[in-house]
Amino acid sequence: MATTIETHRYRLAQLSIGELRLEYEKVCGELTTSRHAKHIIKRILWQMQANLYGGLSEESLKRAKELADPTQLRMTAPKAKPISDNAQTVTRTLPAAITTKQSELVAGTQLERMYRGQKIVATIVENGVRWNGDLYNSLSAVAKAVTGNHWNGRLFFGLTKKKGKS
Repeated sequence: MATTIETHRYRLAQLSIGELRLEYEKVCGELTTSRHAKHIIKRILWQMQANLYGGLSEESLKRAKELADPTQLRMTAPKAKPISDNAQTVTRTLPAAITTKQSELVAGTQLERMYRGQKIVATIVENGVRWNGDLYNSLSAVAKAVTGNHWNGRLFFGLTKKKGKS
């Protein structure tokens, strides 16, 4: 069986997204909205194994239904925390002329921004950006540390605008 799965895995890896979606429909008996090739391949291979060996046991299906209580599922994104009454006004201390490169920002410049009710203050230093007592290589690294997601640092701190926005 292992060689059969490996053979199918190799064959599926050669297919385009459109061909994978057709293969998924043929094997699983339903359409997929995914366009992520690795995900589709894993689902196809799992279904092939389930067809061969019988899939999940009744006990496993029952337990999965117990764990997937629909009343416990979040259907909307969490709302942003309200800004507290004692929140301070956001200000930015910038050099007289903002240039296009972070390295051209003057050392000592402080960039401030409110993020989810927390005041974020980053200071440009000679060898990077200091935030929360730590040294980072760039504004983007600070933005990622704050949010947990990749951000353009200049956009995060309001130094540039999003393309298409005026």
